[in-house]
Amino acid sequence: MAKKKPHHAMHIKSRTQGSSNEISLSVLDAAREARDAAERDRVEGATGKVSLFTLGKGKKPRSTPTKGQSIVLPDGAVPARVLPPGSTAKAARAEGAWRGIVPVVVVICVLLALALVVGQSLLTVTQRQNDLRSILDAQVDVIKECDTTLLPFDSLVIAQADEDRLSPTATGAAAPSAEELVEGYRAVVADIAPVRTELQDAIAEVEALQPSLSSNDDKEAAAQAVTAARSRLNVLDAGIGVIEESLKGTESFLDARAGWNAIIDADALAREATALMRDMTEENVTASLEKTQAALEKLVEARESLASATSDYPGLDLEPFSAYVAKRIEAQQAAEAADEAYLARNKEELAAQNDRYNALEEEAAALAQALEGDPEQLVADRFYAAIADDVKTYDAERLKAGNADAFLRDYLGNSAE
Repeated sequence: MAKKKPHHAMHIKSRTQGSSNEISLSVLDAAREARDAAERDRVEGATGKVSLFTLGKGKKPRSTPTKGQSIVLPDGAVPARVLPPGSTAKAARAEGAWRGIVPVVVVICVLLALALVVGQSLLTVTQRQNDLRSILDAQVDVIKECDTTLLPFDSLVIAQADEDRLSPTATGAAAPSAEELVEGYRAVVADIAPVRTELQDAIAEVEALQPSLSSNDDKEAAAQAVTAARSRLNVLDAGIGVIEESLKGTESFLDARAGWNAIIDADALAREATALMRDMTEENVTASLEKTQAALEKLVEARESLASATSDYPGLDLEPFSAYVAKRIEAQQAAEAADEAYLARNKEELAAQNDRYNALEEEAAALAQALEGDPEQLVADRFYAAIADDVKTYDAERLKAGNADAFLRDYLGNSAE
């Protein structure tokens, strides 16, 4: 038990009679006794009772709970928080103020969170649209690069469709050349298949991204890119049709021209041979025979050329000219036989072959009267009729591609700005 602390009488003034500080000693003593009893109880509790904070072996005691923490008692009860005297109203006001602030803070936090989410979403959408535009621009570049092959191809096609190309009057430097056509086609044909594949891939790529574009300008640009690529594919198809027809038509035209020229040359030689026979001397007959044989060679050449022209261009009908040439060959063979009979002094054979020649020449003349135009013109007419649809398609698709290109140039210019 702790000692009693000594009384401090000096706490009480010696002169207290009649003053407000006059206090009974017994009251002081009672207060002192109460204080000392409380002190003894505290000391005894510290030495003889179990502490609220039971320590484990070798462990430090738990720190004193902070303000607001609950201490769970052994029986599970939680002591109530006791406000200091006079703090009840202040605490209530503070709690009320806090309750008013919390919703505002929560709303602000929610709005900030929403703003962050919306901002992030807008950033993602913007980035996505930029990525789609980059893909679109790349595909437009692919389409543009295809023109490296398509431009010389275009020049070649346009040249074939020229109405003056296959013309009987196209001679000299203006004459069509099968070799030039073949070389021109070879220069581009190897690149046509890769270009076709690139254009088809570009169409698929643009059509795939088109629904995801949000801007009307971007959507229209995508549509125009598809049109530009698809029109180029159609130009390729139509142009190849024109060139392939021209390969056949040009060869046939040149063969027909050679055949017709041979017919003209043969006719001139036959006329010269006939003129020499007006004065039937051995020298003239010999010269006539040479002219007749030369005419025969030309007629055979004409027959072969016309046959090649027909073979080069299936469906081409040059039969009237072939029939005429065949009849002229027979006539010149009769003339040849007549000349040989004269030189052999065989008058009967000479007369027979001469009559035969005259009859055959009359038949040939009748066939000539029925001829319309010339083999060259027939080939040209057939060729231009055969390519008419392809040329119409080619021109229309070429125009569509040009219009789409103009839009894309404007779009890319605006995009760059």
